[in-house]
Amino acid sequence: MKIRILILPKFDIGPLGNGICGEGELFYKEYVEGGTEYELTGLFPGEKLYVKDGIALTLTHAGKVNTTATLMAILTDPRFDCSQMLTLSVGCAGTNYECTTMGDVVLASAYADYDLGHQVIGSDGKLTWFPDSGLCEYGCVKPDQNRINSVYEQIKDIQLDTTEKTIAFMKRNVDANHRVYPRILKGSFITSDNYWKGEEGHNIAKKINKYYGCPDEYLVSDMEDIAVARVLERFGLSERLISIRVSVNLDCYMNGATPEKLWSSNCFEDNMLEEDNEEGADIFETAMRNLFKVGKEIIMTMEN
Repeated sequence: MKIRILILPKFDIGPLGNGICGEGELFYKEYVEGGTEYELTGLFPGEKLYVKDGIALTLTHAGKVNTTATLMAILTDPRFDCSQMLTLSVGCAGTNYECTTMGDVVLASAYADYDLGHQVIGSDGKLTWFPDSGLCEYGCVKPDQNRINSVYEQIKDIQLDTTEKTIAFMKRNVDANHRVYPRILKGSFITSDNYWKGEEGHNIAKKINKYYGCPDEYLVSDMEDIAVARVLERFGLSERLISIRVSVNLDCYMNGATPEKLWSSNCFEDNMLEEDNEEGADIFETAMRNLFKVGKEIIMTMEN
């Protein structure tokens, strides 16, 4: 079985096919529903690989380990020919509060690891980051920028949607000159297994991006994409990877949010489905539709 395109969302809201928009639902319905379901050793427990007409999809679940195991399971299964496989990694994310707005879709121009190096409390009492050359030599992947720029040119003018509540939420929490209507951007993805938030983490992400000399500014905080890029690199497929993320919250505290209010009880999925939540107003479902709209255009481009 030859896999032409692999779509990699990270989580969904309940089982795929239930009509509730998580990262994978719309892609599942469009591309693989009704296809063949495969069980693979190494997928996240309970997940399957769905394949139809050469397009495959599975949920990796959160973090670099789950993502690495999922990709390795697919790439090494003898039933599949992945030698020419194109990978579209999709998902939601937190984004740089200085230059993004909720609902933005960001195309990755570089992938860097937030966790390699030394994160310590500095002499000023603030959390900071120092590189370690022995670790950081494999902490960044920079794809061919001509290819990324070509993809960006094809998607940059797609019109994205937002909600009135999200616009009002943004206006309450950002300065008057901050953009509140979403658009498509290009920038660096900084991956951490830790779901961080706040000014110190924001500054670390910017510092890591600068250390690696990434071609664009840090825009996305995610939990999986450096793992996707690194695994595909080992198999000679990193130049066949496209990653997009949609912003569902910013990397700063907004609307009176505190760590305790955000995370002491509710999981991420429950929180983001609540209207007027402290992180993302009611943007989540609209953001998933923005993600799908851009992803569908990229898949059309991949197939040509």
